[in-house]
Amino acid sequence: MKVTVKFFSYAILAGTSMSVLELPEGATLAGLTSLLAERFPGVFPQAERAIYLVNHQTGSRDTRLKDGDQILMLQVLGGG
Repeated sequence: MKVTVKFFSYAILAGTSMSVLELPEGATLAGLTSLLAERFPGVFPQAERAIYLVNHQTGSRDTRLKDGDQILMLQVLGGG
């Protein structure tokens, strides 16, 4: 199955603003983050702290992905 990952603020580290990735059926966000670590080593370890939205819904590491899903990687910001 294919999913699209949009990197947003991680685009400079990834060297691209988005990527279409091939994943096995039944893959989870945890599997996707492992693949991202292999394909885009400059993005990690920062991306371990990212917020992942799957089709504009908050995802967890156990979220199962489906063909055609759009995953958004958003940077966590803090302040005070």
